Amino acid sequence: MNFQKFEMIVETIALFWVICCVVIWFIHRKKKKVTAGKLKKRMICVSIIVFAGYFMSNLVKCTISFASLEKAVSFYGNTKPQGQPLIGTETALVPQLNDGLELSIYHKKQNKWKLPCWLLNEDSIHNDIDENTNKYMVSVIWEGNTDGRYIILWETRSQDCKRRNVRDSENSRFTYFSSKPVEGVVNKFYYSYLKDTPSNYKLYIDDYEIEVGWEKLLKDNQ
Repeated sequence: MNFQKFEMIVETIALFWVICCVVIWFIHRKKKKVTAGKLKKRMICVSIIVFAGYFMSNLVKCTISFASLEKAVSFYGNTKPQGQPLIGTETALVPQLNDGLELSIYHKKQNKWKLPCWLLNEDSIHNDIDENTNKYMVSVIWEGNTDGRYIILWETRSQDCKRRNVRDSENSRFTYFSSKPVEGVVNKFYYSYLKDTPSNYKLYIDDYEIEVGWEKLLKDNQ
């Protein structure tokens, strides 16, 4: 069994146990205090075991290091189709296609690459939808304590996989990634990296200027 399957099993068990706890609580909430007390102790013991396994699986992800980004990405056996990685100052953004489009952030610590791990996650993501349409959404991922920003433009509900011309006021290079058509609909996005936080930033798709709250997306933590 590889680590990905183990991780999925642990997460499934943890989710199943949470549901069980809720159901058991509803069933036994009106029982005698003695019976309820014994049940509560047993539930606590099982919960400790289940969530200890969940915590350990995440701890393993946080402690493993890789000599290259390619080795870190391939740790799960390349089970997901991947887009072109985009390397920032201390991280790398790797698009992946599973049930839908996913964005994974890999961190570089002391010249070693780490797997995405919520326990040590220093990044934050901020979203805003275009003010004039419901067709475009912008996501900005702040890169830890640096001034770096990943800019992602999502184009949803498209009828084709055709790549459009995306550009910005910083002359950034945007990379394209898309999902497979589902019922005639394609979700696609364009992504780039800004090493510094610009002022008066503008983003365009073809000749249309995206209207979002750039001040909040780019500068709220400064």
